Amino acid sequence: MDKPLILSTKKLDMALRERIVQNGFAYMEYDAINIKPVSFEAPAPTDYVIFSSKNAIKNVLKSTYALAKTQVLCVGEQSEKLLFKNGVKAIRAAKNMAELVILIEKISANASFIHFCGNRKLPLLSKKMVALKADFKEIVVYETNLNYTKINTTPEAILFYSPSGVESHTSMNKITNSSCFCIGKTTAKAITEQPKDLIILENPSMETLVAKSIKHLKKHQHA
Repeated sequence: MDKPLILSTKKLDMALRERIVQNGFAYMEYDAINIKPVSFEAPAPTDYVIFSSKNAIKNVLKSTYALAKTQVLCVGEQSEKLLFKNGVKAIRAAKNMAELVILIEKISANASFIHFCGNRKLPLLSKKMVALKADFKEIVVYETNLNYTKINTTPEAILFYSPSGVESHTSMNKITNSSCFCIGKTTAKAITEQPKDLIILENPSMETLVAKSIKHLKKHQHA
């Protein structure tokens, strides 16, 4: 009998790959999206800087923009950790953009904001800022390109990390016979088909996504 296959739509580090294999599963991976940093002109200082992805943080840290002179808001524990590792302490880290928008509504109406983001950003934040008539700018610091790839097998589990990753994978592959594990509600909402199971992480990280998929498959193996 073949081993159940876990497919990751993002390449994992060696430790996580080994964890999957050591638990008795077959493993396959590919990058469903490709990230390309883009050059940008550093804006004037603002009251608040918003990050909704680690990719934006990485590119801004390479620039001349002085993050230490502003108040930083971010989405995700991993983003918060990356900032802290580079000497920047976020004043708030929300689980998702919807939660961050609620926090922003409580900030002074006279505050100014910059959102460093990618070209495929979701519209939730910008729509809210328009409604609030806030002093708000969005600066694209990276591009997300979809990597359309046909997978010629049916995985028992598929790991998804972003709405763009879902879009890329499902454009070429059916997911109805697979259990899908998503790194947040926004990613899960991008799934339009009905998968075998849909599991959404409450505290998203690559480590917990892998652990959740292993636990789920083992449970159903012995059910």
